[in-house]
Amino acid sequence: MKKIVICMVILATLFALSCKSGPTSSGAVIEGEVTQGKINDALSLIYNSYRGKLDLTGAQDYTVQRGDSLSEITRRFYGNLTGVGNAGSSNGFYFPVIMAASGSHIVDPDFIEPGMKLTIPDLKRNLANSTSKKAIKSCLEDVAYVYSRKGQSQTEEGLKNLSKSI
Repeated sequence: MKKIVICMVILATLFALSCKSGPTSSGAVIEGEVTQGKINDALSLIYNSYRGKLDLTGAQDYTVQRGDSLSEITRRFYGNLTGVGNAGSSNGFYFPVIMAASGSHIVDPDFIEPGMKLTIPDLKRNLANSTSKKAIKSCLEDVAYVYSRKGQSQTEEGLKNLSKSI
């Protein structure tokens, strides 16, 4: 009986360790000095983890223009939506949804360039789908972690608050 209990404890410990992959649901972690390379790696892991869980039915394409910022693009497409959580009046904190949907050629939302192609998912459709909604919540939380490591607390808090509200 004692051997069975010991085996069960060992198995439970191994299972718990295998489930804990990092400070984010996607396993993204930035250890030590924060560099752009580490940020890019973490964001790539995050977006790749959630991309397949988004519903891209009815998604729109957008080509980044000179002077665009991702939060401005997000507000343009999602700004007038209601019932999509507490993202503030402009819904600009939904930018990780666009990043996740847009593929791996764009990594850091702070570094978009003219000519880049973005995929803009139907936000209401995704929030109505339980799988997509859960992925969006986790994605927002994971990206908030990256912004905490970047030292951008306002964006971190905005993403966390939005995640909690949906």
